[in-house]
Amino acid sequence: MQQHHRKLTRAAVLLTTLATSGAAVVHLAQAQDAPTRARDNGAVVAIAQAHPASTHYSFVRLDGPARTAVMDDNARLVAMFTDGARTAVLSGQSRTFTDPRRTSAVVTTSNWVRLAPQPWKAGAEKESWFRPWLGEALADRSPDVLAVATQYVTFAHYADDADYSDFLGITNKGVKPRKDRFGDVDSAGYVRLVYGYRLGYPIGAGGLPRTPQEMPTAPLGAAIADNAVGSPQTRFLAQPGDLLLFSTDGSKGAVDHVGIYLGVDDAGQQRFIASRGTPNGPSFGDSSGRSVLDDDGPYAAGLWGIRRL
Repeated sequence: MQQHHRKLTRAAVLLTTLATSGAAVVHLAQAQDAPTRARDNGAVVAIAQAHPASTHYSFVRLDGPARTAVMDDNARLVAMFTDGARTAVLSGQSRTFTDPRRTSAVVTTSNWVRLAPQPWKAGAEKESWFRPWLGEALADRSPDVLAVATQYVTFAHYADDADYSDFLGITNKGVKPRKDRFGDVDSAGYVRLVYGYRLGYPIGAGGLPRTPQEMPTAPLGAAIADNAVGSPQTRFLAQPGDLLLFSTDGSKGAVDHVGIYLGVDDAGQQRFIASRGTPNGPSFGDSSGRSVLDDDGPYAAGLWGIRRL
């Protein structure tokens, strides 16, 4: 009992230090390795002993946004769940993602992003679904959100009125594919392809809408930030797998583009993947504006908000 108490205390000190020092928990496997460039204004608000069925885990509540950090018996951070969102960021085997035709940047990460069976809420670790799901998810090495998203960097074409049904050439919920758009996918269609068709997140009413313009008002998981154009600090709230909403036409408040946040690249910059006209498809490359949140380009300046599904 005394040893367990010391580990809980160590976990609390670690997360309190991260929260108050401003170091974001980006690399979950080793929280202390988090890039100092990233910032997180959250604070520890509660620490609870693990439920009896979860003997080897402890759970720490954080604010900004409200979320639960899962610590193992050695006080290592292994998972992060955000209230209202199904996406969980889990610690796992390190992987490297590349887009060699469009950028020399690489993203190496030990973060794995999975969809939980239901949105998270405070205390959900005590529910019957949680422990079996967590064990399976931590051991799962099938493609996750980040792997699925990056599978499309070498093919698919962009069209600003294409959907994933056009890309796949299938009829989905009454939407027939357009023959002239076969193989094309725009930014919203790409998100629907990754999260909807491949990973089973709801689409349409109550789920992922057809266009970026509809996303600010759609009931999508947790709203991490809204209407934040001109607020550079917003980018520090991004977590791998998040949807990034952009206003790139200079009209504040008019969302016209959406991407998926991947993480920090080898140059220390926050990189995302999206389908856009140049380079004509899904990419996290540097053509026609770099796919990063921390430069002086149109995407960094036009970050409107963040949704965590």
